[in-house]
Amino acid sequence: MALLITATNNTNGQQEAQAYARITNFFGTKDQIQVQVEIHATEQARKAGWPSIQQQAHYINMSDLQGDLIPAMYNVLKTFTQYANSTDV
Repeated sequence: MALLITATNNTNGQQEAQAYARITNFFGTKDQIQVQVEIHATEQARKAGWPSIQQQAHYINMSDLQGDLIPAMYNVLKTFTQYANSTDV
């Protein structure tokens, strides 16, 4: 599971229209979790082992999560501006 988004490449400043955002780690307490997201220029770039263009960390309140944990984290991410027009992949 991942999201296709438009993101700025931190290495060259270029806009990536098919950036691939994937949760790589999460941890937290009973109240909130930190979700770490790695963003690659494309899904193919990730599969080829190319370095990420961005790394993000987001905090999510546990009360905002509904249903299965991983899909719920992606659903909350989609409410954030950076992921608002994303597509599930």
